[in-house]
Amino acid sequence: MSNSASSAFAHNARIDRKKKEVADTSNLEERASLGHSEDSSGPKGSNANNAFADKKNIMWVLLSGGMAMTFIIMLFLPNTGMGDGMIATYSSMLWCGFFGAALWRYRGTNGWTGFAFGSVVGFVLQVVSQII
Repeated sequence: MSNSASSAFAHNARIDRKKKEVADTSNLEERASLGHSEDSSGPKGSNANNAFADKKNIMWVLLSGGMAMTFIIMLFLPNTGMGDGMIATYSSMLWCGFFGAALWRYRGTNGWTGFAFGSVVGFVLQVVSQII
């Protein structure tokens, strides 16, 4: 069976794997010379930069703030369906809480504290929207 096609494929696969290992090693040397670390090896790497763990990612603050503003504006607009009911209270508390948590984490403090403050602000805004 040493002359079969499967052994030729296995031999070629081993050669390809060795070439890839050499290329990966040279790529790591190039990245190290440019100041890159091994833990951010790109989108296919197992240790790729995780946007969820990055506390200084401004995108989460902007996205959650945009959603909070959407629900707050809907609270004050007539005939949007968001003026009364428990869904309006929950949505304003939830999105303002997400915004507070993202903002507090961005500032480097406890996100749960920010979520609590944001939820209180969302509840107060919902009550104010009922009065106005």
